Amino acid sequence: MSESSLQPRASRRRKSLIRGALMLNGASAVVTVLLFILLLSLVAPPMGLNAPGARMAYWARLALWPALVLFGMVLGVMAMRGRTQAFNPIEDPESRCQRVCQRVLANSVEQSAVFIPALAALIATLPQPSLAAAMVATGLFVLGRLLFWAGYLVHPFARAPGMAMTLTVNLIVLGWAVLLQLGGMQPG
Repeated sequence: MSESSLQPRASRRRKSLIRGALMLNGASAVVTVLLFILLLSLVAPPMGLNAPGARMAYWARLALWPALVLFGMVLGVMAMRGRTQAFNPIEDPESRCQRVCQRVLANSVEQSAVFIPALAALIATLPQPSLAAAMVATGLFVLGRLLFWAGYLVHPFARAPGMAMTLTVNLIVLGWAVLLQLGGMQPG
C-alpha cells in the first residue's frame, strides 16, 4: 500500500472517532442533567443557612471536595515524576502518563476556577429549599473530574464523559447563579 492510500483511511478513522466523541459528549451531558434532576429530588436541603456566614461556611465545606481532587492530581503528577527519569520537567523527557496527569491537573484547575466562585454565587442567592443543588453540583463536578482523569489515562477520546459532565455542571451552576443575580433574588 502506498502512503497516499493510507492517509484517507487514517483521516476517515480519525473523523469517525471525533464524531463518536462528540456523540458521547452529548449523551454524557444529557445523563448529567438527568442525574442532577434525580439527585436533586433525593437530597434534602441543608437547614439553618439563612445567615450569610452560615452560607459561606456551607460553601467552604463543599469547596473542600474539588480542592481534594486537585490535591490528588498534584500528588499524581509528583508520583509520576518520581517514578520516571523525568525529574527535571524542563529538560528531561516525560512519559505519556506524566503528560496526561499534567494536562488533567491543568484542565481541572481551569474548570475549578469557574466552578468554585460560581458555586459561591449560587449558594449566596439560592432560596433555602433549593440549597441541596449546591451539594448535588459539587458531587457531580468531582465525579466528572475523576472520570476525566481516568478516561484520559485510557485514551484521549475516553476523557469525553468526564469533560462533558464537568462542563454541564459548570453551565448549570454558572447559568443558575447568573439568572438569580439578574433576577435580584434574595436568599431565604
